[in-house]
Amino acid sequence: MTRRVRIDGSRSRPAVRRGAQVGQVRAAGQVTSAFVAFAVLLGMTMASAGCRSGAEIESRESLQERAQKYLELKQKRDWVAIYEGLLDPELQPKLKREVFLKRREAAFDVLGFVVTSTKEEEGGTGKVVAKIDAMIPVLNPRGGTTMLRKELEEPQQWVTRDGRWYIQLES
Repeated sequence: MTRRVRIDGSRSRPAVRRGAQVGQVRAAGQVTSAFVAFAVLLGMTMASAGCRSGAEIESRESLQERAQKYLELKQKRDWVAIYEGLLDPELQPKLKREVFLKRREAAFDVLGFVVTSTKEEEGGTGKVVAKIDAMIPVLNPRGGTTMLRKELEEPQQWVTRDGRWYIQLES
């Protein structure tokens, strides 16, 4: 048993209740040690969970969640995020970023959307159908354009690459 020394130099005794047997003191110390070990283990577990990369967390996203994210970004017109994070990586060498972004300049405005169905198929492919509330530019016979509000049904083709869903776009 080690003795503790106070700042003033006097010695203090470990806290033991009078009449307590030696085994009871050890049990209390063991419980404290077990609690400290548990707290350290819990802290390490939480720290390692917090260190996961965004890609690891996103890799578990379902087709429904990825389609929802795609439509949210489309509504915000965030084409760069779509190209970098949701477009099939195997299409990117064929469809250069500048070309992809240029074609999206004339895209219609998405006012709202609902993912109506998702279907995962064999071979790592999937189909999504979304209803989109959009403002579509229509050429006016007298010149200029008129915006027409229309509800569209948008079928989408998706594919998995390394356990992560990506949209396949023509251009």
